[in-house]
Amino acid sequence: MEKTIISFIFAKIAEIILLKFMVHGIMILANFNFINFSKIYKGVKFMKKFATILLALVLAFVLTGGAVLAIEVGQHAEVWDRTDWPDTLRIGVLPEEDVAVMQERYEPFKAHFEEILDIEVELYFGTSFTAMVEAMRGKDIEVSKFGPFAYILAVDRAGAEAIVQGAMERFLPTYSSYIIVHADSGIESIDDLEGKSFGWVDPASASGYLFPRAHLVRETGIDTDDLDDWLGEIVYTGGHDAGVRAIISQDVDAAAVSDSQIFRMEAAEVEGMDQVKVLTQTDPIPRSPEAVRGDLPQSLKTAITFAYLSFNDESFLTDHNYHEGFILVDDSAYDILRETSSLLGLSPEDLL
Repeated sequence: MEKTIISFIFAKIAEIILLKFMVHGIMILANFNFINFSKIYKGVKFMKKFATILLALVLAFVLTGGAVLAIEVGQHAEVWDRTDWPDTLRIGVLPEEDVAVMQERYEPFKAHFEEILDIEVELYFGTSFTAMVEAMRGKDIEVSKFGPFAYILAVDRAGAEAIVQGAMERFLPTYSSYIIVHADSGIESIDDLEGKSFGWVDPASASGYLFPRAHLVRETGIDTDDLDDWLGEIVYTGGHDAGVRAIISQDVDAAAVSDSQIFRMEAAEVEGMDQVKVLTQTDPIPRSPEAVRGDLPQSLKTAITFAYLSFNDESFLTDHNYHEGFILVDDSAYDILRETSSLLGLSPEDLL
């Protein structure tokens, strides 16, 4: 199937701009209970597909003056300026199970990259995100996925540059943390949380601890070291679902959970969800990026980005919960993590 490189990439860019406005509008409405977010998923997916097709057609026409720059996938060798490209591209992968199983699972991914780039691709299996950072710093890999906080460390230590991220829902390239209360709690504002019992998920949880904690520190002006004393009794629920259920049963007055947990339990029509009220929510939290080493030739970075964006093996993407493939992202999306770690007095190393 023919693809237009210029229209393809610019359609992705325009799509993200459009989606940013729509996501924030939807989140605001959901927060004020004007809509039930879980009930618009199907409509959103249809709108996304329609918008992407329309944007691609319009941009292809405008950018090429009505002409189509069509290039067959797999015939890009003559398109890219290949000056200073390596003979082999090494991509870091964090094993989630036996390496032999991972090798087999990544075969379609590897084959696609070799077809697009016309160079050999090797998979580098590290033992942790920290190991991936060190591998990139030592120039043992050119590309790797990093956890959000590991990415911040990779930027500082290895000159990493975020290019794309896998998307479960293209209209949800980020997620948020909610601080929730029971509808009958009488809690109407953040100030009302003083002296109230509070449920955190786990000290290592981004949406169940780090981001909501930073949000409360920012909104109240209370030092992070004094926040728990200001709140009152502290409970660690051990899971986002447990945090929601603790609110339903009124075992705690307030709790921090991920927005997706609320959406899932609403969609499953869990009893008592109509009594869960969102008191406040954090700024958007970016998902894990795929990053390249910053010293690679720009043409190679562009080619790698295109390889990610054009990858559409459904089985692979579903296995990784990337139902909508890969979308563009850049370093500025992760400034919120830098601000959060700074506000809490933590370094990226502390959070890994």
